[in-house]
Amino acid sequence: MSVSPVSITVTVAASPKRVWQALVTPAEVRQWDGARPLSVPEGYPAAGQHARWAVRVGGWPVTLHDRIRAVEPEVRLASAIDIGVVHLDEEYRLHPASGGTRLVLVDHVSSPVPGVALLAAGWIRRTVPEALRRLAALCEAAEPPHGGGPAPAPW
Repeated sequence: MSVSPVSITVTVAASPKRVWQALVTPAEVRQWDGARPLSVPEGYPAAGQHARWAVRVGGWPVTLHDRIRAVEPEVRLASAIDIGVVHLDEEYRLHPASGGTRLVLVDHVSSPVPGVALLAAGWIRRTVPEALRRLAALCEAAEPPHGGGPAPAPW
């Protein structure tokens, strides 16, 4: 059973490049989302990869399976996500906006267990906006120097 898609939009006062970095760098994902990387392949994200993340849902520790479907750097990231009996077809889209980036998340939620997709969609609506606000705050705190890599040596 599935429910209507959940769509959440946030405007970030940072470049699409910076927002993309926060979306795909495991250490940064942990900062804004709380997901701890268990097994994230080298070169993540790339279509066909399967990453595993440790997350908490309602206080319970679970493994999130993130199967990358499509990647357009700084534009789009689409994944098939499984958390227990909940399945998400999830897509992030980044749009340049005046002074920053408009980030749109759309989750298509389904579950074979009656009523669970509706509960999961409600949980997403209650918790994900705050996570995306944390992503925005992380990105707005500082644009990484030189495209997100380490700063050059001072000598």
